[in-house]
Amino acid sequence: MSASKPPKRAPAGDYPVGYAKPPKATQFQPKQSGNPSGRPKGRPSLNEIILEEAARIAKVKVGERVLHIDKDRASIRRLFDLGLHGNVAALRYAMSLLAQAQAELGDTADPEAPLTEEELAVLNILSKKPGK
Repeated sequence: MSASKPPKRAPAGDYPVGYAKPPKATQFQPKQSGNPSGRPKGRPSLNEIILEEAARIAKVKVGERVLHIDKDRASIRRLFDLGLHGNVAALRYAMSLLAQAQAELGDTADPEAPLTEEELAVLNILSKKPGK
């Protein structure tokens, strides 16, 4: 046999109690939250998360040495290394980033300046055709 349930009491309020209408005694007071601790405010945006991750320190092996540098610096270093080793897409992107940085900082080369000895030596090496 099942135990019988006590009979329901009539609500002691001046309005009907039912779905979405709790008794007045158990309702939240005016200007009081039902979830006082609530969701934490100030959740970081995606851009803030990206900047935070880029600032973290990474271990990078350069030759026999292990360097501890920021991830953003390590990424740019890797991009330039890929470009120098023949990855044309990486080289193009690295050069566009370099041009953008130079334009923002006002650090551009003077096209009218005479070439240095090192620049002339590089041009001399590049101008020699293989097999001669």
